[in-house]
Parts: sequence; C-alpha cells; structure tokens
Amino acid sequence: MTKTEVVVVGAGVVGLSCAVSLAEAGHRVRVWTADDPTATASAHAAGVWKPTYQAPLASSLAWASRSLEHYRRLAVDPETGVRMVDALTVGEVPDRHALPDQLSMLPDLAVPTTLPPGFDRGLAHRAPVVDLPRHLRWMLERLAALGGTVVLRRVESLDEALAEAPVVVLAAGLGARELAGDPTVRPLFSQYVVTDNPGVHRVLVEISDARRWTSVIPHADRVHLGGVRVPGRTDATPDREEAREILHRCREAEPALQDARVLRIDTGILPARPTTRVEVEQRGNGLVVHDYGHGGSGLALCWGTAHDVVRLVAAHHTAVERPSA
Repeated sequence: MTKTEVVVVGAGVVGLSCAVSLAEAGHRVRVWTADDPTATASAHAAGVWKPTYQAPLASSLAWASRSLEHYRRLAVDPETGVRMVDALTVGEVPDRHALPDQLSMLPDLAVPTTLPPGFDRGLAHRAPVVDLPRHLRWMLERLAALGGTVVLRRVESLDEALAEAPVVVLAAGLGARELAGDPTVRPLFSQYVVTDNPGVHRVLVEISDARRWTSVIPHADRVHLGGVRVPGRTDATPDREEAREILHRCREAEPALQDARVLRIDTGILPARPTTRVEVEQRGNGLVVHDYGHGGSGLALCWGTAHDVVRLVAAHHTAVERPSA
C-alpha cells in the first residue's frame, strides 16, 4: 500500500481508533482535535462492548464483530484498559433458539441461573469492559510510538485539513454536522451515575427501546450506572431527577449498590444519525473519508469502522496509481 499523509479530525474513540489503525498500516498520521482527548465524551462513557442495532444493520454487525475480536485480543494486555468480564444481558431478550445475530455473537453464551429482580429473561455471557480514560491514554501512546501526533486545533472547514494532507478522516462526532454539512447528525444527551465499587464484578445491561434502561458497568475503582438518552438535547448539565431514577433502578437490580457512594454524574452529547456514515468523498485533489454518526455505539463499532477507513484509503490510492490502459 502506498503510504500517505493523513489528518484525522476528532480524538474520541472513533478518531483515535482510526488514527492508530492508519498508523499501523504505515501512514503518517496527525490528529486534530478541538478538545483534549481525555476530555471528550468518549472519556466519560461507561465503557462496555454490547450488541448494537445501529443502522445500516449488516455493516454494523460486521463492525461490531470486528471490534469485539479486537477487544478480546487487547484484553490480554492490562495496559490497554480492556478486560473480559462476566455479564448478563436482560430485558427484551428473544428465545435462546431464535437469537438475532447481534446477540448470537456474545462470547460464552449460557442460560443464567438467576436473574435480577424485575427481569424474567436474560443471557449470561462474557463482555469486554473498557476503562476508557486508560484506553484513550493507551491509544495515544500507541499512536505516538508509531510516529503519529495529536494537535489541539479547532477545525472550521475540512479545506483547512485538505490543505495540509491529501487524505482527511472526519471522525469529529457531533462536529461532523457542520464540517460535513450533514443536517442528519443530531445531538443525543447521555447520562450515567458513577459510584465507588462496593464489590460489583458482573456487568448488567438491559436491552430496551425505551428512553431509560438499567445498566451496571463495574470497573476496579468505580461503577457506571445507567442510563438515559434524550434525542435533541444539547445541554450537558446533569439531570438530578434522572440521576435519582438511575440509582433507584440499579440498586433494585444490584443490591450490592445500596450503600455505594456517588462520586459524580457523567453526561455527554453523542452524535446520533439515522445511519452510521463510513464512505469516501472526493474533494478536488483530496479525499475525505467520513466516519461518524455512531450515536451511543462508538465503543461497539469503532475498531470495525476504523478497519474500513484503512481499506477505503488503500482502495483510493490503488485506483489513483493504476496505470491507464
């Protein structure tokens, strides 16, 4: 593959997974980000890989599967911040013999011996849990080791980046609305309550189409309790009433949390879109590779979409270099 200069716009999990993957393929990568990577919405996410029904469905299945396998490989190295953990998926779970592909790919599927109060269906399995502050640091260190750089720079137009590199990857999350001129990108408010960890080891995730759901994501020093998502909301101020509801639901499902001390309330504005966009756009002599619109599935999809970004860059350069007949 011909190596080239690439500017990646955005430094959340989507942008950094692209940057690392491109650098591993031998490209010279710079990341431009308006915010410190440790202060993005990704840094405050709960950090669990889970099934996603994000459109386009067939592509999302492939991206999620590739991301899952990537996390399983990373889990052998504690420095990556990734662990494989016992998990329980509950809620709107189909019969075990009629599972959709999203659930069939869960590692080590089994019938649970017990279910939390309030749930009558579930699946036991293993799941990657990602300590995102640690994982983001690992990605930054990995990128630096490969010769990549990160620059704090607010981008007003993709032409700025195209003036500096022939290939630009747009992974700016909600910022893609303006940079790509894409009005289908919409804000999605997300909120989790973070407590200390009184001894919770198992992940609990509820499958639900409702605005609110129950999730318990344990890390060594804390537990992320969810959750709520509000389409169209741009105000990231924590909602105290929602926080009380989250605590109530999670403490009912996991009694060990009854005396857990609340450390903080984490919020984020996620980039929702009817479909995740991963495609190329020719702009003059430059190439823009779009990788945005993951909504709340950035962690579940990012390494898979990054693989496709690398493939699209390679395909473009192969086409450009192919001699004329």
